[in-house]
Amino acid sequence: MTRPREFDTEIVTDRALDLFSRAGFAGVSLADLETVTGVGRKGLYNTFGSKRGLFIEALKRYEERALQMIIVPLETEGAGRAEIVRVFGFVASPDGQLKGNRGCLFCLTAKSEVARFEDVGARVSDYFGKLRHGFLCALQGARKEGDLAPQKDPEVLADFLIGTVMGLSAMARAHRPAAQVKHYVETALAALN
Repeated sequence: MTRPREFDTEIVTDRALDLFSRAGFAGVSLADLETVTGVGRKGLYNTFGSKRGLFIEALKRYEERALQMIIVPLETEGAGRAEIVRVFGFVASPDGQLKGNRGCLFCLTAKSEVARFEDVGARVSDYFGKLRHGFLCALQGARKEGDLAPQKDPEVLADFLIGTVMGLSAMARAHRPAAQVKHYVETALAALN
């Protein structure tokens, strides 16, 4: 008979998420995960299958939070320019991507070796698809409200805004000054004018 699990998988996932956000997948060892989570290697493997399995759970947790803070507001009925501005205000804030100079975990993962694994790569692609859809919904809402010039293509702008999120993530990881980040966001949002 197996012993019952003696740890909370939610807490373990949150702690792993924090570590992966700071160091990336390749920068985290099993020993690091054992130390941060307080769970031994055997417990981690029995619960998550592998380091990558725990990483995927951390990505899921990150996505759940991003959906609530970023994507849902963009997809809400009546969303438009104001929601895009609010999202970038959050993303560029000390509580967003700038928190701990971590940037976006999906942006970090997209450019890393772990993204070559189908399960990770598919999750990254799916996340950016959801984010793009959110931007597209808000841009179409802005168009309906007359807050987006007729010559502006929402499809093109949605792609541009994804690139802006990626750029913000790189700026966060590079410890760029808040004023520089603010200028970057203001310039990017000017593309909506």
